[in-house]
Amino acid sequence: MQLTNIQEIETAINEYGEIVIIKNNKNDVIVMSMEEYKKNNMKTDIIKKLKKSEEEIENGEGIESDIAFKELRQKYGY
Repeated sequence: MQLTNIQEIETAINEYGEIVIIKNNKNDVIVMSMEEYKKNNMKTDIIKKLKKSEEEIENGEGIESDIAFKELRQKYGY
């Protein structure tokens, strides 16, 4: 969505409720609903965690799944 004046921003707020205005790394201003912003942040967070996990596995830092599940059961009482 591209907004050029305050009335368009007001229309976006009326249509989407809460909105977020951010600037990306390309210096573009981006307007999105709060819901879309939260989804985007969640996806970004998941991708970062998966990349970190893959790096740990490649570096031999992981643990065997049976050990991990045993520790989780002990910690959370499953």
